[in-house]
Amino acid sequence: MNPLAEILENAAKARRDKIAIIDRTEEHRRTATYGELRAAARRIGGHLRELGLRTQDRVLFSAANGIDFPAVFFGVLYGGGTLVPTPVLAAERDIGFRLRHADCAFAIVDAEREATTRAAIAASGSHAKLVRVEELNTSTATGLDGPVDVGAGAQGMILYTSGTTGKPKGAAITQETLVDHTRVIGVDALGLDEDDRILGVLPFTHSYGCRTAMLTAFLIGGTCVLPPRFDAAESLAIAAEEGVTFIPAVPTMFARWGVLPVDTAKPERLRLALAAGAPLADEIVHRAEARLGAEIRQAYGMTEATLATINAPSDSRVLGSVGRAAPDCAIRIVDEADVEQPEGIRGQILVRGGGVMQGYLDDETATAEALRGGWMHTGDIGWLDEQGHLFVVDRIKDMIIRGGNNIYPAEIEAVLNELPWVASVAVVGRPHPVHGEEIVAIIETISDAPFDLAELKAHAASAIARNKRPREWAVVEAMPLGPSAKILKRDLRHQIAAGLLALQS
Repeated sequence: MNPLAEILENAAKARRDKIAIIDRTEEHRRTATYGELRAAARRIGGHLRELGLRTQDRVLFSAANGIDFPAVFFGVLYGGGTLVPTPVLAAERDIGFRLRHADCAFAIVDAEREATTRAAIAASGSHAKLVRVEELNTSTATGLDGPVDVGAGAQGMILYTSGTTGKPKGAAITQETLVDHTRVIGVDALGLDEDDRILGVLPFTHSYGCRTAMLTAFLIGGTCVLPPRFDAAESLAIAAEEGVTFIPAVPTMFARWGVLPVDTAKPERLRLALAAGAPLADEIVHRAEARLGAEIRQAYGMTEATLATINAPSDSRVLGSVGRAAPDCAIRIVDEADVEQPEGIRGQILVRGGGVMQGYLDDETATAEALRGGWMHTGDIGWLDEQGHLFVVDRIKDMIIRGGNNIYPAEIEAVLNELPWVASVAVVGRPHPVHGEEIVAIIETISDAPFDLAELKAHAASAIARNKRPREWAVVEAMPLGPSAKILKRDLRHQIAAGLLALQS
């Protein structure tokens, strides 16, 4: 039994000669069929077993999206290993922490990650054996006949949280959970099938990108199209050229697409886009849909519970909502005492069901706290309407408390995003001796557009209550983004504290 590896094995049996991956590198266009990927995964799995990989050994894996990624990803699974995906931008300390905490037996990285990973192994005292992706892809090892049996309940991936409130925690996800919930989202909710082509613009080392692009494409027997990087115009052009039908992305990506010139060519076959990872302002939805030529639906999830709700096409589109509970999930809204709240009342979002993690790796205390009562406590604030549609207000940790009032940045950001020259907005709090926290709005403008503080203030005054309006403002050339292209608010708070951002009032 090896459910994740069997996704590729079954796809190759049914569609051996069908193209599974289209890799649009800068130099040329590369493709791989399901049969070719299976052969590579079997060979890589055999090579790793020869190097000493044992069943359920943990393997740190860090590489950019590309044609080699799925071959190595599934090669580890074929060999019986558990994946520890690691962002390509991870620092030496982060890599070392994962190597030690997950007790990784191997670290598989591409050439660009080799030096940092070697340094992390040495500094952390890890016993992990470093193997380069290039070595695996040129290996002549004897291939396996099929996936190694890992048994029921085996861990498929250890996905680390960002560590914004302390040390990162490793969310352990079983193979069965990954396969079953991917099928629920991709097939049951979104209705994708073998004729679909999915744009792999999200990093595969991140849960959202891995599941909605690569794993979903292979599970349905479709095709995954990979641009060389996220560049708004380039990725959209590639989507058009390759006949992409489905795009999963994060709000910052939709914001970038939304400000492309109005005459930008649309991907004619695109029928659906999905946004998750952060609140998506209605104005960004309207702008991006005009450029994409297709409807954008929203979903909600986190590392520990990927895509627990989805505004699936079978339901009417509800702007501002991330949809109803996924078919295998349930949602509750509770107060500070975990008492369930009625419709329309805000509280913490709790999740239970198919997409939820097994627990935090080697951390019984954190697991018991997060999963108390059998529900995943997300740390997000939201509310449900009468039809069960979830509306996410903000992260509890991003909430600003000014003068004793709870202020949710996402609500302010949605208003400021309405201005046509605003490309991206981040609202954060900074310490204040009288009010506790002060509200700061950081703005990124559309290319070449001037920053107009007077217009921002006037617009805020027309739509935002006085106690919620930003008191200080800053403009940046580009927002700091994390591996999944989400705005790093903690970096902005650090820049403000260090005096690196020029604040205007």
